[in-house]
Formats: sequence, structure tokens, C-alpha cells
Amino acid sequence: MEENLNRRRYRIAFALLSILVVVVFVRFASVMLTGVPTEAGQLRPSFVRERGAIYDRTGRILALQTELDTVTAWTPHIRDPQTTAARLADILSLNEAELLERFLGSNGFLIIKRTVSPTESERLRRLISEGQLPGIRLEPDTGRSYPERHLASHLIGYVGVDNVGLGGIEYSYNQHLLTPLVDANNNASGNHIYLTIDLAIQSEFERIAKRGQEENQADAVIMLAADARTGEYLAYASLPNYDPNIFDRYSAEDRRNRPISMVYEPGSVFKVFSVASFIELGGLDEADRFQTSGGYRSPDGSFTLRDVGNFGLLDAEGIIKYSSNVAAAYASEQVPNDAFYHMIRRFGFGAATGIGLNGEERGLLREPVRWSARSKQTISIGQEIGVTANQIVAAATALANDGVLLKPHVVSRIVSPDGRTLQEFGREPVREVISPRTARTMLDYMRASTEGAGTARRIRIDGVEIAAKTGTAEVYDASIGSYSPEAFIASTLAILPADDPAVILYAVIVHPRGESIYGSRIAVPMVREASEFLIPYLGIPTNRDQIARHSGRIAVSSPRLPLLEDTVPDYSGLPKRTLLPLLQRDDLVVDIRGSGWVVRQSPPPGTAAEPGMVLRLDLE
Repeated sequence: MEENLNRRRYRIAFALLSILVVVVFVRFASVMLTGVPTEAGQLRPSFVRERGAIYDRTGRILALQTELDTVTAWTPHIRDPQTTAARLADILSLNEAELLERFLGSNGFLIIKRTVSPTESERLRRLISEGQLPGIRLEPDTGRSYPERHLASHLIGYVGVDNVGLGGIEYSYNQHLLTPLVDANNNASGNHIYLTIDLAIQSEFERIAKRGQEENQADAVIMLAADARTGEYLAYASLPNYDPNIFDRYSAEDRRNRPISMVYEPGSVFKVFSVASFIELGGLDEADRFQTSGGYRSPDGSFTLRDVGNFGLLDAEGIIKYSSNVAAAYASEQVPNDAFYHMIRRFGFGAATGIGLNGEERGLLREPVRWSARSKQTISIGQEIGVTANQIVAAATALANDGVLLKPHVVSRIVSPDGRTLQEFGREPVREVISPRTARTMLDYMRASTEGAGTARRIRIDGVEIAAKTGTAEVYDASIGSYSPEAFIASTLAILPADDPAVILYAVIVHPRGESIYGSRIAVPMVREASEFLIPYLGIPTNRDQIARHSGRIAVSSPRLPLLEDTVPDYSGLPKRTLLPLLQRDDLVVDIRGSGWVVRQSPPPGTAAEPGMVLRLDLE
């Protein structure tokens, strides 16, 4: 009997001790995570974990950590729930009825709204100090601010109430942004992310895209610009967009990252990759001719294809210049199914590019064993294949780099809170897809499409040769089991300058409902306007400004780029276009910021040159 009583006492004592340990642990964790009470009753954070900032390539802030207040309530102290709900709803833009219901249904602690604006905090603080909001408190909290609001929102992403990334860079690089560096005051700061986009280019592209969406009454517009030499995105515009400061007020469709997640049939833009494949496989050469006047009829007679016009006898260049479905279908007969499929795969279609953003789709590309009698012909003209806009831009890097496919990327470097560069991202070749000769031939064909009666003739800009291809794709409607008579996707791909590619541009207009549906009429003007902005901004040389002459027989030529060998030369006063060859060097990292002429450089002239060094040039 006594032994059982002792055991019982022992179990009770052990249970009480366990409960005490749990209470102490929870209290300690609460203090560490939320803070300790101050004399004013507020919480003072004892451990601040600051999320790293996000910048554009020139150092302009796109996302940063802020110290804001969170509004809380202790409902037992609320004397007049209805009046309190009305005052809070008015200040915080909340639903009064829902707030009142929350008050009446709780007998404890409530979080009313997290990270409110400074204006909201000030109004509440005044009412609290006047005793008009008993039971309501302002708790110091950390928040995320996006000063550029809608700009590049799909790329940057957003964070949730727990300071964890939920989309874009915020999600994909969440661990980097939160990796702590703890200082002497027990505060932790995350690493900073520098993107490849330029805020000035991004802003201009979003302006052009917005006008294009409005004028064409389109559901969505995508406009991308990438550095042809490195695969870095300079602009990443997608409309409709959203404000990540208030992301929860937007639909999932608004927040959708279309450049990597929207899969669609590309239409005739795809012909540059199919024709390049035919040439590389030896099934097409400059001597081949195709009679297009009567249309195309498959060998088994099961289907036919026609062009929008009568182009007569066409060679390989004519397929691209006039965007001939008929000639492309005839050319496809010269190569085996398997070989064509594997060439498309080598361009990157049917696989993720590895851009490093969440939600990237692989696209749709069936294996040849699942092709029908018409699959090869229709794939060659951009049907029966699903792509993303990002895949098109990535595949175009092979045309711009003598056949070498580059990996696209949107992050330039990761920098620690104390300024150390932890990781840098640059040109990353994936594989050689086509020969340099085939790549240059395709650029010549695309340039021909901007001349005479070519489909991209409206893109021409005086002094700059542009290689371009237009597309107008039908959209398959599963509800009717065929292509929609109303839904189309218009697009244009451009590479400039054609003889020395510096930039790849791609515009996509989703379901236009304006005066035209054709990429040659509605997407080309957008790409042309974007090109006119980029040429002077990036210092792309033109035929009209290489040498200036006047009747006095004085020739003024561009200044020469000093050699960088054992020591760093003086670059002061040089224009951007003179500096561009530096970007092609693999033995150093070149960071050119701004536009105009060099006013500052780091390291200074005379510094010993070392492999892998970072050369920064500031222009004004």
C-alpha cells in the first residue's frame, strides 16, 4: 500500500516538473522570438532577423526590410467591441462586420493586422494614448517594402506574414536572404541579392507593354530583353502585374509568372529553330527550292497546309522572310522524325532552362513515337509544341553565340551584409546546338525578313541591322476540340545588331482583340520601340555614329579601348560603346553602371591586374 502511494507521489512530482520545464521553455522561446516587455507595455525584440535587400544590377533598391507595427487585441479589455471595430475598420481599411465578429468570438489574444503603414500606426497610437481603444496595442514587427511597387513584381516576388518568401526571387533565394550574420547586439542580417535587370530598362519595357496591352485589348503581354552574350535578363516584364506590398489583394492569375509558366504554341517564330535544325541535319541548303503556290499536301494525302499569300518558288531564306508554312512543311520531309526531335531538344525545348525561379514549366514536346502523320510538319511551323517565353529567349542565345546555347539567369551576385561577394553568376554555356555557320546563316535569314516584303519589315531602324522573326499562333480550345476562331497569340523575336548580337528581345501579346491579331502588325512596333530605347541606352553602335565627317575634311572616330594587361588602364572619359569589348573577356568581371562616359572606376588606374578581378566603371 505504502509502496503504491510512493509511486503515485513520484508520478505526480515528475508530471509537475515536466510541466514546469515546458512552461520555462515556452517562455524563453517567446522572449527570444518576440521580445521582452518594456516599461510602456510594448514588446522590444531581443533578436532581430533582418531579411537581405534585393537590388537591380545598378544598385537601386527593389526590396528591403522595414520596421513596422502590428495591431493586436486583448479582447477581455475591449469595453465596446462595436465602436472599437468601427474605428479600426476605418483606419486599417478592414471589414467592420467581420472584425466585430472576431471580437465577439474570442476571449483572448488576436492579431488584427500585420505590418501596418506608418500613417496607420500614428492614427492608432493617438487614439490609444487618448484611451479610445482599450485592449488594442501596437507591437513592433518587421515587414517587407517594395518601393517600386508593380515594377518587376513577378521577378522579385513577395513574402508572407512570417517573413518567408512566397514567390519569385523572394522564394527561390529565401535561404540566402535569411542566412544570418549575427552582430554584437544579437541582430542577424541576411545576404543581399543583386539582379541582372536594369530598372531603367524594366520601367521602359513595362510602359511599352502596358500601352500594347491597352491598344490591343489583350489579356496579357510579355516583354523580355536579354544580354545576348551572357544570357542575363535586362528586362522581365509581364502584364497584368501586382503590387507585392499588398499581394493578397490580387488574384493568383495576376501574380502568375507568365514568362516561365505560361505554355503556348509559338507559331511562326519557331521556324527559326526548325529551319536551323533542318540545315544542321543536312536536310536543307541554299540550293533547295520549294513551290508554294499550290499549298502543301502530305504524302499520304491526309492533310494540307497553305500560306496567307502566294509566294511562288521559295528557297530556305524565303521560309523565314515570308514565314511560309508550305515551304517549311516541304523542308521537314527531308529529315527523319527522331533527328528533328533531338535537335529541338538540343535547343532546350521540352525541358526546364534552370533559370532559378519557382514555377518554371518544361513545355510540351511529345516523343516521335507519339507523333501523328502531320506532327513533324506542324511542329516545324510552331504547332503541336508548347513553349514558354523564357525558352524562346534561351534558345535564341544559340543563334546569337555562334551556335552555343546559354543558360538564362536573373541573379547577378549574392553579397554578404558586410559587403563581401559570396557568389557571382555570369555567362554559362550549356552546349553547342548548331555550327557557327548555321547560326550566322539563320541571322542572315532573319535579317532578310526585315527587308522588302519581309514579315518583320516594320522593325527596321536606320543605322542598325536587326534580325527578326514574327509569329501569329492559333490557340487550341479544348472545349470545342479544335483551334479557337477568336483566340490568338502574336509575337516577335529580334536579335540586334544582327552582325554582332548584343541584345535579344521577345514580345508576346496574348489574345489580342484590337484591329489586328498579327505579330507583324502589333508585336513588331513594340519591339521596334524597345530597340530604339536600348540602342542609345546600351551604347550599341550604329552605322550613322561610328565616324562623323564635315566639309573641313576632319574625321572624328571613336576613341580606342586601352589594353588591360599587367595593370589596369585609365578608362576615364570613354563612352559606353567603346567599353563593350570588355564584356567579352573571360578573365575578369566587368560591371558597367549608368550611361554616358566613365567618371569613376575601381580599381584605380595603375593597379596590378589579376585573373578574376572585378572592374567597375561608373558612367554619367
